Amino acid sequence: MISRNAPALVSAARCSQTAWVRPLAPQLDASNSKQYRTVPGLPKHAVLCWQPATYTLSWGTQQFDGPHMVVDADDHRYGVDLRAFFTTHKPVADQPDHYVKDAVVRALQVSEDTDLITEVDGRHEMRSTVKAGGWIVQNPGGEQYYNTPEDFQHRYQPLDER
Repeated sequence: MISRNAPALVSAARCSQTAWVRPLAPQLDASNSKQYRTVPGLPKHAVLCWQPATYTLSWGTQQFDGPHMVVDADDHRYGVDLRAFFTTHKPVADQPDHYVKDAVVRALQVSEDTDLITEVDGRHEMRSTVKAGGWIVQNPGGEQYYNTPEDFQHRYQPLDER
């Protein structure tokens, strides 16, 4: 009986693998992406969260086991690793708990659905699917995340690379 079921199990495994196989997001560099900076004057509200938390977003689910920043921006609430946040953001004077991103990022617009695994310091933070037309954004520390075409256009502008 085991040998009779084995081919069916193998076929089912192959079938489910092919159904979910998408390109995996590459590390971004000068050969495959361009540099961008945040549009000036777009502060984000962010506070420190000490407890573990899960954030369910339209593009995936984030998981944090300990301290992280909780960001409220553009009707989205999401988490950011402490190191990643404080190396890419600076506080806004006279606006408590508000920050602007001041890091230059690399970004690539994808032409087909692409799997994206966000890892920070070797810790798996999120797995998502970047939809065709969406943007993979990479912070200077290598952390990658997804922006919809609308969010990307609203948040970023090309860096003059002359």
